[in-house]
Amino acid sequence: MALIQQPGTHAAREHELAANLAEIVKNVSEHTSAPDAVTIVGMVSGGGTTASAVVGSRSLVTPEQTWFSTDSVPPGRRVTEWETHHASMLVGLRTRLGTDTQLRAQTATLRLPRVRVAKVNGSPHSVQRTADDVAAHPVSGVVVYIPLQGMNEFRHRTGSLTVGPGRGLICDGDTAFSRTFPQGVSELVVQLRRETLAQLTDSDSVRRPMPLDLDPNDSLNPAARELTQLAAGALDRGLRQGQRLETRLLDLLSGVLSRPLANTGPMQEAMAVIAESHCDPGLNASRLAQFLGVSERQLSRLFSATGRSVPQTISDARLTTARRMLADPSRANAPMVEIASTCGFGSQAQLSRGYRRRFGIGPLRHRKQLLEESGQLLQAGGSSYCQRL
Repeated sequence: MALIQQPGTHAAREHELAANLAEIVKNVSEHTSAPDAVTIVGMVSGGGTTASAVVGSRSLVTPEQTWFSTDSVPPGRRVTEWETHHASMLVGLRTRLGTDTQLRAQTATLRLPRVRVAKVNGSPHSVQRTADDVAAHPVSGVVVYIPLQGMNEFRHRTGSLTVGPGRGLICDGDTAFSRTFPQGVSELVVQLRRETLAQLTDSDSVRRPMPLDLDPNDSLNPAARELTQLAAGALDRGLRQGQRLETRLLDLLSGVLSRPLANTGPMQEAMAVIAESHCDPGLNASRLAQFLGVSERQLSRLFSATGRSVPQTISDARLTTARRMLADPSRANAPMVEIASTCGFGSQAQLSRGYRRRFGIGPLRHRKQLLEESGQLLQAGGSSYCQRL
């Protein structure tokens, strides 16, 4: 199924759309084990072209497939129509483009009774979901992003996550965030209502955006592997032995989501937030407690049980990052004040004091030792260098 429509005549677009619909109808009718109705609707917004194919008559359990492409939309209206379509099908977002760039985006959305899935392709851009967008377009559930190509950054109120092929994320749909797609976007988006998530994982919410291990080469993660393969099949393949699409998708999602949601107590969440956001100089015990929804006193007791304090844990995470930066040959000439600022320290002096206390050596001297060591290891072989660090 061709998801990206090339510019052409109106008749050519109609012909391509009709071919796509015929292929989807064939796939769904072949792979659906019961004779339930299958209704598929395809559309190209802005061009006035619609087409549909209906098999059967029972509409309550009917999947619906919708296409949208900006190729047939006048350039001046592309962002507006893309935002309108995305809000009605998935998540309300605001789109931002670079200077002198035009948006090219396509999406195919499959709506099922308990899950919604979309394949999204687009040129480089960024998006933002604000509090106003949440109020105007509530999701009332969670969103799973499964990148197929290219890396992108997901920013939320306590930090950011870098995601790409093999590493997706799950987030609450009714929270503010922003995303940047410097290489464009090609991903699968899955939307689940809270009651469906609870049925799959015994949890009806996600308190913070969480990364998902979706490495298709991981033999210990078969659900993620098959889910990724289903995504690569553009939503209309991956059924096995006549199983329904929705049932199989929910089975796969249960296996993918259960592990990261199984241990999400306050301590686990606190450590995850520190791991993701320790380079933010504003991260402290007060802010961490506020995000977790606990008092500072309760948070302090949680950390005391591990023999560590919140400030010490945050500082250790920053010092570990600083050591990694000092061992990086590409940063050999970076000023120490820059290293300190990048790692979240308030000053170079604060970095130096903490570094000596943690590693027993000053950062400048340690950088020299680390770089000399890495140079020797690189001469012996790059793989040894990577393993050592």
